[in-house]
Amino acid sequence: MSKDRSTSKTSELKLEVVEKKEGSLSLRLAGSFTAKTAGAIWQEIETLRQDQKPRELVLDVAALTYLDMTGVAFLRDLKQFQESSKNVFKLNGLRPEYQNLLDLATRRSSPQGAPKIAAKVSFIESLGRSVVKTGEGIYEQIVFVGSVISQIFYAAFHPKSVRWQDVWIFIEKGGANAAPLIIMAGFLIGVIMAFQSALPLKQMGSDVFVANVVAFAVLRELGPLITAIILAGRTGSAIAAEIGTMKINEEINALTTMGLEPVRFLVVSRMMGILFLAPLLTVLSDFFGMLGGMIVFKSFGYSATTYINQITSTVDLGDVLGGIFKSIPFAIAIGAIGCLRGLQTKTGASAVGESTTSSVVTGMVMIIILDGVISAIYYALGI
Repeated sequence: MSKDRSTSKTSELKLEVVEKKEGSLSLRLAGSFTAKTAGAIWQEIETLRQDQKPRELVLDVAALTYLDMTGVAFLRDLKQFQESSKNVFKLNGLRPEYQNLLDLATRRSSPQGAPKIAAKVSFIESLGRSVVKTGEGIYEQIVFVGSVISQIFYAAFHPKSVRWQDVWIFIEKGGANAAPLIIMAGFLIGVIMAFQSALPLKQMGSDVFVANVVAFAVLRELGPLITAIILAGRTGSAIAAEIGTMKINEEINALTTMGLEPVRFLVVSRMMGILFLAPLLTVLSDFFGMLGGMIVFKSFGYSATTYINQITSTVDLGDVLGGIFKSIPFAIAIGAIGCLRGLQTKTGASAVGESTTSSVVTGMVMIIILDGVISAIYYALGI
């Protein structure tokens, strides 16, 4: 057995060989172990380890005054090399805060700390999980819509409980600011429908019925449908993003702590606003859709009077009101889905984006489903 007191200094970091004997090596580090001071010491320890090939390596770091991530990486690598060679590594005197960093670095780099690969799931199991998840989502949506409708009825009998200022602000943002887009979409739909229906009707010598086709399609179907899709993409996503941001910022938890019901405080005002907006925007879309159809109709050589006469002979008040009525369930679906997705927002940088995307996709799917159901009901009732 021999004892060696050789010392090496590198800036503020000092390495001391405390003891060398066959199969064992004891070292002591003192000073500041940083990226600037680590190079030479790291090399010297590596040289000693390769020369001695110790089965037991003891490193005393009680005298370290500072340890950055370079030092943590060195201790981790030294420990892992010794253990991978079936040798012993002892680290003495490491301060608790540095020990936590070392544990974290070791856990992240070790196979045990690596993310486990999920077991392969069969197609049947994957399908079953998807069905269960979809069913749970539908159940949550139905429960939430029921809660919202009950709160709206409560607000109808207790108008003082409604934050009317929020309702008017929402109407301005979702209505007045969305009007130009609704006007443009409605106008272009009327123009497109007129051009698309003109060609087959001209072949039969019945291009005068272009007005009938445009009026029937726009008033009963395309007006409310296009309006609802625009509201889902613009207003529904805005609702989800706004409430989702509040959820991440713990504002909704603060409301609950203060004894305020989030549904009544946040959701009712937005639902009332969108219920007020949807029929008005549908009327606006219908009007400009008819106007677009009339411009194309006049380009065929007919007068505006002929266009109006054709419309009045084809559609009646029931067709107009039927289209406007469609906008109400569409609005309930858009508002409720946007609010629910906002309240379901999780934590993380991408959470609000995911909630917004989910609200738009789910809202559009629900609009199409509702449109099919309502059209079937209209057909059964002869409306």
